[in-house]
Amino acid sequence: MPHPGPVAPDRFTIARHERASPARVHLPAGVTLLDALRDTASALGGGQEEQAVVFTLIHGGFAPCVHCLATADPTGHTLATYTPWQTRRAVEVLGGSATFGISVDGAPMVHCHAWFSDPDAGTLAGGHLDSAATVLGPRGLVVLAWGLGAISVRQTSDAETNHAVFMPRECRA
Repeated sequence: MPHPGPVAPDRFTIARHERASPARVHLPAGVTLLDALRDTASALGGGQEEQAVVFTLIHGGFAPCVHCLATADPTGHTLATYTPWQTRRAVEVLGGSATFGISVDGAPMVHCHAWFSDPDAGTLAGGHLDSAATVLGPRGLVVLAWGLGAISVRQTSDAETNHAVFMPRECRA
């Protein structure tokens, strides 16, 4: 898919951490997804704020779940943009993934995509979650977490896509 900006000379940046191993973590009910994953990242990183952590969502729920989907950008500024946010009262998580990193303004950030069942609507759904507005439901959430040691991910402006994207880099000492 051609994006509106110039093609980057390096299409992929790969960072590797030899000792990454998963930790199974039960996240508590009643906290936002952002807070739960930030606290887990901090614990895995020994308090090192910049360490990247990737998560696999295994089971649990959100109440509420705030999410959106990708859609074509009618302005042409980007190839894709997001639909308006949708709020579901309560959902059961079927799976997903998330990355904890640092936003362009230096704040903690979670990028999360998940799929879930909505018992109220009797449907399956999914999408990109608003981690600051999505709250862990009564059973909490079970995840596998991989701390990436000396690797951080920072949101960076990307001229090719006209989006801010996560890019790996070494953590500051």
